[in-house]
Amino acid sequence: MTLNSKALGLALAIVAGSWWFLVMTFSLLTGVGDAFVTAWGISHPFWSYTWGGMAVMVIQHLIYGFVGGWVLAKIYNRFAR
Repeated sequence: MTLNSKALGLALAIVAGSWWFLVMTFSLLTGVGDAFVTAWGISHPFWSYTWGGMAVMVIQHLIYGFVGGWVLAKIYNRFAR
């Protein structure tokens, strides 16, 4: 069985981007989890605990999710032969 690299990349991109959108939106609206979000955010370039920072975090995780899923599928397909 082979994995479709593009499909897995898109799936992980959607999950990662959606997760950070929901977490950041909830945190910015309620203030709950701001320490968690700040702890993870400081390791990302151009991030801040604002609505603009949320957009940056979501875009970065869309990219990271796609690349990570694509690489994971390529590695799996290589060893599954």
